[in-house]
Amino acid sequence: MSGPFAMGVDTPQEGERVGRRTGWRLRLHSTVTIGNVDRFVADPQHTAALSGEIELPGITRRIPFRNGTFQLFVPSRGGGLRLMTYEAEFEHAGARHRFAGEKRVRDDFGFDLMPDTTTLHSRLYRNGDAVAGGGVLRIGLAGLARMIASMRAREAVSPDEAARAMAAFGLLFGRNVREAYLSRPQAWAEAARRRAVPSEAGWER
Repeated sequence: MSGPFAMGVDTPQEGERVGRRTGWRLRLHSTVTIGNVDRFVADPQHTAALSGEIELPGITRRIPFRNGTFQLFVPSRGGGLRLMTYEAEFEHAGARHRFAGEKRVRDDFGFDLMPDTTTLHSRLYRNGDAVAGGGVLRIGLAGLARMIASMRAREAVSPDEAARAMAAFGLLFGRNVREAYLSRPQAWAEAARRRAVPSEAGWER
């Protein structure tokens, strides 16, 4: 995933605007590892491990990160909002940084499944909770296709177990998509209410 990003801003929206104007971008190269699919499906937070590398604006090298977390379809506050969250910590220039991003899955007007599941609203924190930057990352259709094709049940001991694990993940994903996007009358009414009362920019937890 990559997208416009700027340092010295407080919100993803502001970082996206500044990043588009300046050409600054952040790139996230990540791998999600689910150790046990049954536990992952049963966990209400659907938490998995996240590892990979990050490219910061103006920095030519990739910075590795480990011990990150990924969460799938985490329920948030009202309005049927579910979150896909990405968090990772790394060291850079003698400081501890934390990357935090979320995809906001919720049925609004129009067909928004693809934008919701491919758009990561992101912040970068430095030395604790001090916001160092923000922006909006996206993954294109080609990248999404490569990600889906790369999915493997690495700990499965047989083809049947691998197929069962992939099916369990697919059912979890499909059920949440159905619940989020197919109750349209209720979702549209909630979307109309949100448009009538603008919310504060930033996280929607």
